[in-house]
Amino acid sequence: MFEPTMPLWELFARGTLTYFTLIFLVRVLPKRKTGHLSPNDMLFLIVIGGMGTDAIMGGSTSLGDILLMIGLIVGWGYLFDIIEARSPFVQSLLRDRQTPLIEQGSLNKRNMRREMVTEEELMSVLREAGIEDISQVHSACLEADGEISVIAEGGRKSR
Repeated sequence: MFEPTMPLWELFARGTLTYFTLIFLVRVLPKRKTGHLSPNDMLFLIVIGGMGTDAIMGGSTSLGDILLMIGLIVGWGYLFDIIEARSPFVQSLLRDRQTPLIEQGSLNKRNMRREMVTEEELMSVLREAGIEDISQVHSACLEADGEISVIAEGGRKSR
């Protein structure tokens, strides 16, 4: 029951390769997709998670294999957290930064396209902040968590 059925090198290789691949896939998704989950996004995450589990475990059902793999994935996550905290370069690779969407009352359409934020979505956020016109906005940014923060010309901030 506890005896691994796969060689340790294969467990390590499968877990590591799959973990790095999933980190890469999550990193290339636009922030907007990670901050607000639609039903399609939720389904995507469930399917990717299931496929990731299959790729990591390779059909193994041994409790020993599963516990070793859980330990490996937790270990990689902890190691990445430590490295990120100590290395601004690694942090810049793994963490999103804010993306300006409005600057001095002007839309930054290039950033909006890249982050897949429509003008209608942005206007909705502005209306929720009590702003009726883009010219009243000092800046609006898509934050790393997928939320849009707004600073009005008078300095009033909304999130």
